[in-house]
Amino acid sequence: MKRYLAPLLLATLAFSSFSAAYGHGLGTDQSLPAVIDNRQITVEATISPSYLEGVGTVRPSFMIRTLEPASNSTVAGIDYRIVVEKAGNVLLDQEFRAQDGIVMAALVPEEVDVPEVNGLQDPGRVQVGQSQPAEIKSRILTDGGLYKVSITLQTGSTGLNVAQDRTFDLYVSVSKTQGFEVETPQGMQQMFVTTYYADVSSLEYDQEERAMGFSMPFDWSPEYIAQVPLVHMEVRFPKALEDFQVNSYRGYVNGVELEAGSVLIDDYTFEDLRVVHFVFNNDQLDRIAESAEGQTMSFILAPADRPKFPLDLMSTTEKYLWQLSWGPEVIESGAPTTFVMNIQDPIIGDLVRNSSFDFVVSQYGSEVYRQHMTSGQGTFSLQYAFPEEGTYRVAAQRINGENETAQLDVVVQQGSNTAPVQQPQQPSGCLIATAAFGSELTPQVQFLRGFRDNYILRSQSGAAFMGAFNSVYYSFSPQVADYEREQPWLQTTVKAAVYPLFGVLVASEGAFSAAGGGEAGTIVAGALASSLIGAVYVSPAAVAAFRKKHVSSRLLVVAAMTVVGTLAATLVALYAGAAPALSIATSAFVIASAAAAALAVAKAARMLAKRA
Repeated sequence: MKRYLAPLLLATLAFSSFSAAYGHGLGTDQSLPAVIDNRQITVEATISPSYLEGVGTVRPSFMIRTLEPASNSTVAGIDYRIVVEKAGNVLLDQEFRAQDGIVMAALVPEEVDVPEVNGLQDPGRVQVGQSQPAEIKSRILTDGGLYKVSITLQTGSTGLNVAQDRTFDLYVSVSKTQGFEVETPQGMQQMFVTTYYADVSSLEYDQEERAMGFSMPFDWSPEYIAQVPLVHMEVRFPKALEDFQVNSYRGYVNGVELEAGSVLIDDYTFEDLRVVHFVFNNDQLDRIAESAEGQTMSFILAPADRPKFPLDLMSTTEKYLWQLSWGPEVIESGAPTTFVMNIQDPIIGDLVRNSSFDFVVSQYGSEVYRQHMTSGQGTFSLQYAFPEEGTYRVAAQRINGENETAQLDVVVQQGSNTAPVQQPQQPSGCLIATAAFGSELTPQVQFLRGFRDNYILRSQSGAAFMGAFNSVYYSFSPQVADYEREQPWLQTTVKAAVYPLFGVLVASEGAFSAAGGGEAGTIVAGALASSLIGAVYVSPAAVAAFRKKHVSSRLLVVAAMTVVGTLAATLVALYAGAAPALSIATSAFVIASAAAAALAVAKAARMLAKRA
């Protein structure tokens, strides 16, 4: 059963960034609330089982319910019209009267041209309820993919005053696993793709490029994309495929590279197969849609030269999330490798305090190393040198003393005979925030890193600014972080100070998307972020400085002109491709924007103080 829990949990994790999980659901979906008869009303649809392979092992069923979301109480006395479609074909169009508000039906999946309800092709309105289920013989669950369920609450309903028919469109996914014979360097291999939308046409492995690809039909219209909060596909291939057994992958959809957290490795579900999940939300889908053409979604999976950290690994029953990073990124035999890990609650995303596990290294089924680890904060680090090249399994066993294990197969390269020249590395994260939250793997630090990597560094102007910023920030932050770790009061203060920054960056993400991404999106997002940072963090100093004197309008005009001038300089340097000038211009633009916002807040505060 675990095989089918993972997709549901992945959906839960992906939806956790939304205020509510409405949209395509695995086996079930729920509408946005609507006001009917002065009540908040929601409808939901469920098709069970949620995976095609389950048909035949459990009795298929279909359920529709109207409820009040605040209390999750069912609204009784509902007249329904229910239409089920798949790929534009109508599989069911039937009216029901549900005295208890629930349409419950046993499904008989058969390839029939006309569906039957209770043995009749045209039964009229059918009385139904939780204790009075109907029987529906139709093409529902004869195939996997995306089912559109249109639920109409009709005016004749006795338990709800429906002034006019109200229709809600829901989308329920039923997973389907397809098998393919694929030619590889090790000969023909059986591989699989699990789809939640439509049939995959083929699965191919390019031996020269070491890339795997498949595609499926997909509607790229803005109207359809607006309804898709999550896309989830997965591919399974033999671990014996040596060229493809690597420590990390790059994922592409229609030529656009996905973010690091959108390509997830599962080495636990199957002993001989590796599962790689593609999971990405609507923001990434919008970015892909900008250049997508036709009616196809194409996926490419390729080895990454270096891992994209952290790696998210689920435990046996998805109770815990084991996050794993290591350095150096390329693991070599004989060279010490430092592992940084944490244990999280996958639903709420928080670290599990006072946690423990056994860190175990094994090869060919034999254990070669074990160390018991405990942590009050839920974060761990350990150094280990692999004795020789090859594929090893690293695992967190007996998490918190329970029968929970998370694991990953890693590839170790042959170490060089001479000591490698150590190249200076730029720190990869915010050292001060890391010291405050306890680990670079905490969700807060990951969010800061993700904003930097996925928004700022994807453009020339953003990368130029970060180059200048890092040269200043990393000149003092290591010393501050070291001191901070020894001062709990300072850690608490930094945490409190950082939290408003998360709101600033969320607003900036929205501005980036609204401006269409790219250089324009980066500049708009940078302007908004700088202004809000100035208003939140710099304005107190400005208010104090101008507490007894007036902030003149002339000063504000000068500040605004400086913002415009530095913006113009940024655009010129960007157009000319002058990297040093771009670094200076972007830095000046950020400082000017923050200063102008701080002065504006100081002027407003002075005016309010006078009125008081």
